[in-house]
Amino acid sequence: MFEMQIGSGLMDGITFIFLCVCAVYDMRKKEIPLIMVIIGMAAAFGIDLWRMFNQTLSITEVGLALLPGLFLLSVSFCTREKVGYGDGLLLMTSGLLAGFYKCCLSLFISLVCCSVCALLLLALHKVKKNSSIPFVPFLAIGLGVGFFV
Repeated sequence: MFEMQIGSGLMDGITFIFLCVCAVYDMRKKEIPLIMVIIGMAAAFGIDLWRMFNQTLSITEVGLALLPGLFLLSVSFCTREKVGYGDGLLLMTSGLLAGFYKCCLSLFISLVCCSVCALLLLALHKVKKNSSIPFVPFLAIGLGVGFFV
């Protein structure tokens, strides 16, 4: 019987490339195309279904991997989309591809990096208090840094 194992490094690389592509859209247009989110989510679910079928992933791990993205979606809802829904959906996709631990770590790193960047931009008077900053580039940075931790 043919069995294919998908390595953690490959999953991290796929996730990082996906986030980088989405980050370019986020920086240029301040939005993430819904079709990219749908394709990424479908691919992530497909890969996870394959991994569950091969018994290298459990349904519990999949559920946990969705939690950081669900958290960001709830923050988006509570703040009336000060944090975009696309950011939460991308974090859910990242969780499915990279796993719970790396997803939480990348979220933490990206929130710290975004906060430092926002404070610097405010101190230098480059942005105002209500300005928006694209978050997906920070998610990509957070995941990239999370590779080495």
